[in-house]
Amino acid sequence: MAKDLVRIGMVGAGSISESHLAAARDGAGAKVVAVCDIIEERARRRAAEFNIPEVYTDHRRMLEESDLDAVIVGVPNNVHHEITVNALKAGKHVLCEKPMAINTAAGEQMVAAAKESGKILMVGLVNRMRSEVQTLRAMVDRNELGKVYYAKAMMIRRKGIPGWGSWFTRKEESGGGPLIDIGVHALDLAWFLIGCPKPVSVTGHTYTAFGPDRRGLGSWGIPDWTGYYDVEDLAVGMIRFENGAAINLEVSWALNMPPETRINVIGEKAGALCTLDGNVRFFSEVDGELVDTTRQGSKVSIFQAQLRHFTDAIREGKPVLTPGEHGLTVTRMLDGIYESAATGKEVRLD
Repeated sequence: MAKDLVRIGMVGAGSISESHLAAARDGAGAKVVAVCDIIEERARRRAAEFNIPEVYTDHRRMLEESDLDAVIVGVPNNVHHEITVNALKAGKHVLCEKPMAINTAAGEQMVAAAKESGKILMVGLVNRMRSEVQTLRAMVDRNELGKVYYAKAMMIRRKGIPGWGSWFTRKEESGGGPLIDIGVHALDLAWFLIGCPKPVSVTGHTYTAFGPDRRGLGSWGIPDWTGYYDVEDLAVGMIRFENGAAINLEVSWALNMPPETRINVIGEKAGALCTLDGNVRFFSEVDGELVDTTRQGSKVSIFQAQLRHFTDAIREGKPVLTPGEHGLTVTRMLDGIYESAATGKEVRLD
């Protein structure tokens, strides 16, 4: 094994682990030397599939016994906090899947542990790695859109409830439904693309119309028909920022509308539409004429790009694009939407 490869332990051998393990196998500056899952059979299956030499069922034992530089955390949301903090305290860098935590308090402890340890805490907000997202953010930074004052983020599934009855649909384990599951991506992209201003207030609404009746089920995740569904299947929110900008958010697992993913970024000079298909469309006016243009991005394996970014940061001591502090701010905004939906009131974040 090359000396410059970062030695990684994978915690969690479920569906998302495949993306991370494939990224390491296909060349991202990493070597996965251990895999851990509370279900031993699942861990051994991943170990055989990706030629991983060490198998554990307890992450604490893995942290003690395995020679690791870093850990990837890909487990149900409610245990992100515990595993991440333990890994940081053990002197390991951490790439934690989104959402970083099921609430702000847990996220704050994760960020504090990273600061105390001096290790990297990177949050798996992987869509920032897309070439079209990078292109659009660079244009915003160069003021090509003018002052950006509004963004609208949508991730709409028509029939996409994951793993009915499993941890996905149990609030105690997931923290919520589509808002915290896919809404974290939509909100983060919109926030990142408008320059990551400081949020000051949130209003939100959530609705549950499909899940309790086992309608709108998708193919992701493993159902548990002995389980239950106590989360939303539609969430909407409005976030206001210190600089006067605002984000309108709409996300669903199940909705009587066509599926759609889009991030609109609106500036005084031009607007942009990003649909995560590799391209960005721009809408502007030149000499009184409306002008629409498209910029094509390059195809990027986003999980491979994410892992390469993480390993480069470890080796070179560079900051990461999705630090724990950013994950914490996104979590704070998500918490605010849920609180506003529950109370019917605007929630102040400052």
